[in-house]
Amino acid sequence: MMETTARLIRMFESGEKLDASVISAYIDVIAQYGATADAWGLYKLFKDAPYHYIRGLLLQPIMRCGDTALAQDMYERYVRNQTSSEHIPDGVLHVLGYLGFAEATADLVALVNGQCGPTSVDACMGLVHLPCDSYREGLVAQLEEAMDQSLFNEFLPLLSFKCANVDMIPRLLHWGEKHASVDCNAGIIAGIALFGKGQRETIQSILWNPQWEAHGTATGSCVWSYFAMQHVGLTFRELIRDIKSYDASIEGVQALEYCLDVLCVMLELKLSYTARPIRFARSNEESFGELYRDLFSWSTEHQDDSIVGWITDHFGYEHPLLDQYNELRKRFEIKMWHEIELEHVRTGS
Repeated sequence: MMETTARLIRMFESGEKLDASVISAYIDVIAQYGATADAWGLYKLFKDAPYHYIRGLLLQPIMRCGDTALAQDMYERYVRNQTSSEHIPDGVLHVLGYLGFAEATADLVALVNGQCGPTSVDACMGLVHLPCDSYREGLVAQLEEAMDQSLFNEFLPLLSFKCANVDMIPRLLHWGEKHASVDCNAGIIAGIALFGKGQRETIQSILWNPQWEAHGTATGSCVWSYFAMQHVGLTFRELIRDIKSYDASIEGVQALEYCLDVLCVMLELKLSYTARPIRFARSNEESFGELYRDLFSWSTEHQDDSIVGWITDHFGYEHPLLDQYNELRKRFEIKMWHEIELEHVRTGS
């Protein structure tokens, strides 16, 4: 067991007030570097109070580092023969799927459109990781019933790639653009991305389309847009190139501002988002050093053609976007330094 995990366990056992941000910092590290023993150590803490929000945070490293035996225990304890879905702790169904516990598949399918919203979300998230061939017709029927509604089980469209082929994508796009509430479109965005790298241009168009509000932070759509761009292989370099190729006289200033807002939110997530809600998802491998150069370096010493200089040229020195991107520059400098430090530690040179 990692010493980091042991320290976190001692924090819980001390009886002192726990700060969610501090706990999150620990679990991020454990999720990235931990092993099976760490998952079991945290699972013991989770079992002490499985309905408590702070304990629920432990599920991220538990599912990232856990094994089949842990999933079996979790299934027997919280799901098998459960009389009500309301009694299943939030996140448990997601963990079972993430760990590939196929024995739970029927239970998750039965809960996809249940009365308890969080349980339905967890069921969808779990099923993404499990074989669903035997349940394809039923899932298609549920998807068809929800299709073109404004409000629906937000993550049901995640399962599109499990029960349909690529012919479904135009219908998902129409649903997202014409009918789905922007409060409820994260699953459509992520569901399209799960069809694979062939949807790179589709996700690119969604990001730049104001009808989607794909960068919405209040709704959480931004997280799934960030997931989507990574999974289909859409890079920040491409997004930056798109923006710098805009002709404001043709596209309009508002459209350009919108794209800069989207890019800013995606970059914020690159800096801060560490969760891996889908085990097999691809991740963005662009280094912070590469991105810093793409965003903030000058091509010559005589002209500021960085994103900051470009914003200044198009909007002047008083535009609020300048403050946002200057703040991003400071944070990227810190990340770049840390990246170089980690490489030094790794190589010893």
